[in-house]
Amino acid sequence: MDSFRYFIPGDDGFRADTMDNLLAAGYYRMQHLMFTTNDTQIEEDEEPIPVFWLRTRVSSCQLNRSARNILKKCSQFTTTILPACVTEEIEDLYALYKDHVVFSVSPSCAEYLHTDLLPHPFDSLMVQVRHGAQLVATGFFDVGQQSIAGIMNVYHPAYHAYSLGKFLVLQKLQYALDLQKTYYYTGYISPDSTRFDYKVFPDPTAVEVFLPDQQQWVPYHALGKPFLAEYFLKYLQ
Repeated sequence: MDSFRYFIPGDDGFRADTMDNLLAAGYYRMQHLMFTTNDTQIEEDEEPIPVFWLRTRVSSCQLNRSARNILKKCSQFTTTILPACVTEEIEDLYALYKDHVVFSVSPSCAEYLHTDLLPHPFDSLMVQVRHGAQLVATGFFDVGQQSIAGIMNVYHPAYHAYSLGKFLVLQKLQYALDLQKTYYYTGYISPDSTRFDYKVFPDPTAVEVFLPDQQQWVPYHALGKPFLAEYFLKYLQ
């Protein structure tokens, strides 16, 4: 199988059921494209690692103790969902986040999300988390007819103890539940890395993983990483 494939947007962009259908086929947003891949290179000097796309069945998700504890710990914060945009305040937060994380990220929030040279093809929202007047976290996501797709989360390093990245995942999940969306697409996981494991944390039993050779979504908790590692070697490498 080709490792990297993509779609460019038509006149109507990637919205409503077009977004749903591409997400269900194992595609995901990258700037102005919808792409899919079986592996990724986290750092330039490292070997590519296998990846598999995930989604959460929204109505089936029962928050575990860890998720409930994060909600309780973050109850002092104010959360708001707004149309997505990149402001100077968000870029300042992104710069703090970029200097804090140990992996490579885009030079700016705007460069990660899109380029101003092209029309924006998605219906995008953002979650803003504030401690008083201070912006301490922001998470971006795209909306389809029956789905949402998480794109990026950034947080203030001084608030690391509050697990704000996971808190943003929970806020997006709650939005999907409130709007009666069927799926929350959270990106990919890798059997060779723990970096993406947070994407299954609210309730692993509600998570499905995409098997690209069979073009099927199956329960993640019934398979696990050893199965995915073997699957990659057998079908995708």
